[in-house]
Amino acid sequence: MGPGSTSGEMDKIRKYTLFLWIIAALMGCNNGQDATEKEQEEGPEMVRRYRDDGTLSSINPVDEEGYVHGVKINYYEDGVHVHSKVTYEHGRKHGPAIWYYGSGRVYEHTSFHYGKRDGPTKRYYESGELMEELTYEMGEELPDKKKYDREGNLLSN
Repeated sequence: MGPGSTSGEMDKIRKYTLFLWIIAALMGCNNGQDATEKEQEEGPEMVRRYRDDGTLSSINPVDEEGYVHGVKINYYEDGVHVHSKVTYEHGRKHGPAIWYYGSGRVYEHTSFHYGKRDGPTKRYYESGELMEELTYEMGEELPDKKKYDREGNLLSN
């Protein structure tokens, strides 16, 4: 106790501190139902799919109607290494998509517009060097495809 403090003043401080702790604890608590509702409001439901052997096949965010909505992650047969990440909008591919080699290196970057490839696509050798560049327009490949060798030299245009 400090100079001039009384035992009664210290008891008041202790009671006030205890009161603040109780209020803070009550404000931080909610029942399980509120937590579930809050989680559903904050993001889509995540559905995990498994193969017959128990390995993870994919993680799919789904909308309220059960359609894939968001970035779907697909796994190789080992259930550990990512095969692809594809963006969906209510069950249709829409947005960026990336495919990977088993090593984890990027194989392809592309994008979709309501189910059809649309825009630039780049494919890579497993070493990371650019393999080819092409462009799609609403699902149709345009004629400006470029292929490269493993050293980065343009092979065809």
